[in-house]
Amino acid sequence: MGSRDEIARLLKDAAAAMKRDAKGAVATLEAAYAIARESGNADDTAVVAEELARGWARRKSAARALHYACKATKLAPEQKSSWTTLAKTCELVASRQKPHSKRRSQALYRATASAFKKAASMTKDPEDKRWLLELAGDASRQAKA
Repeated sequence: MGSRDEIARLLKDAAAAMKRDAKGAVATLEAAYAIARESGNADDTAVVAEELARGWARRKSAARALHYACKATKLAPEQKSSWTTLAKTCELVASRQKPHSKRRSQALYRATASAFKKAASMTKDPEDKRWLLELAGDASRQAKA
């Protein structure tokens, strides 16, 4: 079995287990991430990093979720999905911040806005572009509030 097949199998297993066992699913994703890094394929590694960002966000680990979301954008900067994952992760973490962490929330919302703008610049679909720019505008307003 090739590394791509193994990664696909692990991603499928993790997706099936995510709702009932997020901890186990994240462990499975970590194994897939290690295989993807060993294979040297940046696109595969970015896909697994995106899933890890979602998994760690579900487990309420903001730092790890942001780490893997940033990794995905660095590994595959030309993929719109990696930028939207970063934006959604930043937005989720910002919304979970405590009221006394206003500056951190504002910084995260600014990062959200820039990631949505970057994703919008990569899409050809005008409706999708409008929607992403609208999300970026909402995040910008949140950053100023």
